[in-house]
Formats: sequence, structure tokens, C-alpha cells
Amino acid sequence: MKRLITAFIAAPFFAVSSGASEPPAQVPAAQAVQQADAASQPQDVNSIAGQQPPQTACFGNKADSPLSAHKLNYFALNQWPGNDNAQVKFQISMKFRLLEPNLYVLKYNLFPAYVAYTQKSLWNVGQPSTPFEESNYNPEFFLDYPVNAAILGAFKLRNIVIGLLEHESNGLAGAQSRSWNRQYVLFTLGLESEEKLGITDSFISDKALLHIKLWQASGYSEQDDYLQSIGSGAGFLDYMGRGEIRASVRNFLWGGFLKDHQLDIKMPIFRDAGKPSYEVQFRQQIPDMNFAFYLQYWYGYGETLLRFNQFGHRGFAGLSFSY
Repeated sequence: MKRLITAFIAAPFFAVSSGASEPPAQVPAAQAVQQADAASQPQDVNSIAGQQPPQTACFGNKADSPLSAHKLNYFALNQWPGNDNAQVKFQISMKFRLLEPNLYVLKYNLFPAYVAYTQKSLWNVGQPSTPFEESNYNPEFFLDYPVNAAILGAFKLRNIVIGLLEHESNGLAGAQSRSWNRQYVLFTLGLESEEKLGITDSFISDKALLHIKLWQASGYSEQDDYLQSIGSGAGFLDYMGRGEIRASVRNFLWGGFLKDHQLDIKMPIFRDAGKPSYEVQFRQQIPDMNFAFYLQYWYGYGETLLRFNQFGHRGFAGLSFSY
């Protein structure tokens, strides 16, 4: 058995050495010049016989910027600024790829690590004395594994994200302080489009996507204590859920220069059935610009951490942007 294992280990080395012992073939002069030019160019050490590594399409190449958008970036207003109740809701989100995209092991990136930061704020533009109601700070660290496995016809499992740590807090003190932590797994299922969709900065590249995010939450005991102090028998996760589902559909209304639009619907799952919550977002790309016209409608609980147990419904209009 030891001899058999040794033979399997040694076989690739004998194959390489036997190939190296063969006399070099004669190469025409024109081909030799082409080979010399190719040798002078930077080569991907992970390529095999001129083929790119299997994750190059997902992670880009070494020249790509490691910084990119994460969640949706937008600025939106719920009322005209002259109204006392007018608020601007804005969200800034980005992620940073920790490793270079050509650091593969056995042709695969085994540690596609990212750090991300998202901030969502409510700006009281109608009340100069109290400029901000709240800001939610949301850093996270995750591994993003592209899969692209066919499930049924054009329906594919696009990627699996493992969230090793996600934190969210509002930075306030006392009874208004809110925070919690999560570890999660996120599955993305895509319906492949029959046509190549042009804009993909913050729009999906498929005709439709389904995101299923399941988490294990911790560090929310202060919210439970707060609910008990006001006589509520509910828990924090009854409002926020134990997971989230989000559906997105692209280019379903019209064509022409207005065809680049997208609808997103998001809601928590495994929550108290009597505490509904969903968010609807619509974007229409503005031609020849990095902006899209943006509409948002929120209904239910959990719009922000401070409002997690407050029922409400309201709409916002503004701009989303990509970079």
C-alpha cells in the first residue's frame, strides 16, 4: 500500500521531468516573436493552458479596485424640507475585498473575505435644533463564495455568503441605546436573463434574484429588558425576525432608454405574525448618469433600531447612486 501511495505522489513529477527531457520543437520565426511578446506580458500564475482560474469572472482581476458598493446607497426625502416632520433617510454602504483576486489555492479562492460598513441615518431637515434622530452603524465581516450552479433551467444558485460577524448599533445612550450581533448564511438564487443586462453597478445582472438570509442573533438582551420595562411580553426577535427574504426583479415595466429599472421587496422571516414588516424599493436609472430615481415605501416595525417596536408606514423619494 505504501508503494502504491508513493507511486501516485511521484507520478506527476515523473510526467513533468519526462516532458522536460524531450528536445524542443522547431518554432517558426513569426510564432517565436508572438511567444516572446506574450512572455513579456504579466501572466496569471493560476491560469492553466491559457484558461483563467474558475473564480476570475466572480472576483475580477488584479487591476480591479478592492472597494465596491455593498448594500444600496441612496438619499431620499419623505416630505418637503419646510415641514416640521420632514426627514431625509440616507444610506451609505461599501465593502472591501481583503485578498487579491489571484490568491487561489488549487485554482479556487478558499477565503474570499470582505469587510463591509453600512450606515443608515434619519436626518431631521425640518427641525434644525435636533438635526439627527438616529444613525444605525452596521459593520460586518463575511466570506462570499460564488457557486453559479444550475438548479432548474435558467434558475441558478448564484452564491453563498457566510457572515462570520455582523454588528448593528445606534450609538445612543441610556434607554435609547440599541445593538445586536449576528452570524448568518445567505443564499442567492437567480433567474438568468435571456438578454445581457447592461447596467450592473447596483442593479442585478439576472432577470430576478431571491435572497434568503438566516441568522443566529446575540447581544440583544437590553432590547428585551426595555420591552419588559414597558409591559410588553414580546421579544426583540419577534420584531426583527430570525432571518430575511428579499426578492428583486429587473426591467419588467417598459423598454427603450427607460428599461433599466428594478423593484426590490424585503421582509423579515420567522418573526411574530402580528408584527408585520416590509420594505419596497424602486429604482429607475437616469440615462448617462451614475444616479437612479429612487422610491421607498416602508410598512410595519423595525425601520431603524430606535423604531424597532414602533409601527409606521411612510414613503420616500430621492436618488440612489453607485460607484
